[in-house]
Amino acid sequence: MKNYKPLLANVVAQTIFGLGYFFIRMGMAVVDQDTVKFLSFRFTLGFLVMTVILLLGVKKVNYKKGFIGLIFLCGLFNPAISQILETTSTSYAPTSQIAMYNSMLPIVMLIFSALINKEYPTRRQLGFVVVCVIGVFIANLVEPDVTGMTKIGLILIIGTNVAVAINRVLVRRASAVFTSFEIIYITTGMGALLFNVISAGRSAAAGTLPVYFEGLACPEFAVAVLYMGIGSCVIAFLSMTYASANLPFAVYASTCTLSTVIAIVSGVFLLHETFTTVQGIGTAVILLGIVGISLSYDKKDEEGNKFHLEEKKTATGEMKVQADGRKREI
Repeated sequence: MKNYKPLLANVVAQTIFGLGYFFIRMGMAVVDQDTVKFLSFRFTLGFLVMTVILLLGVKKVNYKKGFIGLIFLCGLFNPAISQILETTSTSYAPTSQIAMYNSMLPIVMLIFSALINKEYPTRRQLGFVVVCVIGVFIANLVEPDVTGMTKIGLILIIGTNVAVAINRVLVRRASAVFTSFEIIYITTGMGALLFNVISAGRSAAAGTLPVYFEGLACPEFAVAVLYMGIGSCVIAFLSMTYASANLPFAVYASTCTLSTVIAIVSGVFLLHETFTTVQGIGTAVILLGIVGISLSYDKKDEEGNKFHLEEKKTATGEMKVQADGRKREI
């Protein structure tokens, strides 16, 4: 691959996401597993940081150049739906198990990419999908009391994967018109507004609004909010969106598996979660299939896609992309 910048951007994003489960659990423990309250603090901080960046003139936005409704649709799936499901899942499943099932995300992304953007995987890629499914089957050959996985946790994880996959496919399409900052600024703002309305409303109804911010006095909660608000909502989301717009989708999807490795390691060594040999074998098979998808990609495959994004440099150094033969600035 000649352009390593978007690849490096996704590596940074996935590393932050992978460690995020550790900080989510840390923060959730302080607010008694109140998913929406934790998300409200996280996305509010992220939105405030991005607003400061705008006010300082570091970044600019222009939403008149395309259909802004597409960005709001992106925000509906992530953060509105996916973040609630993902954060709640940490209360019903071990981090290592969440990470293992999330390693299937690239497969789900390829499926929705075919349905929405008409980007079809090759026969070789479909073969590796089967390998991943076999890996999940092997990983499930473990007693429930050993893994700590619950049916609710499994449903939440699957729902998260579907929501995130749809979001990333839509973000790829939106990136043909809008910059990464323009997309993430609106979606982060949507998350901040939604989660604050729900959380603050519940606190007001319960008469606990005066102590709404007392959790920030706890160092663990403050650190968790800082990491997830700035690290995840700003740095990781911007890096991931940039990578999605500038990498071939198969390559982008496969490199998303790095978060799986990071999450498993953090779950085992930082949270002291159980991870059996059978689960290790299953995870290895899943990763083998996903790595195979990445290696099966070539330029000829990408040129056959109906929805193709190609990076272009203008004379001024600004970036343009080509979507279905049309050039647009981002």
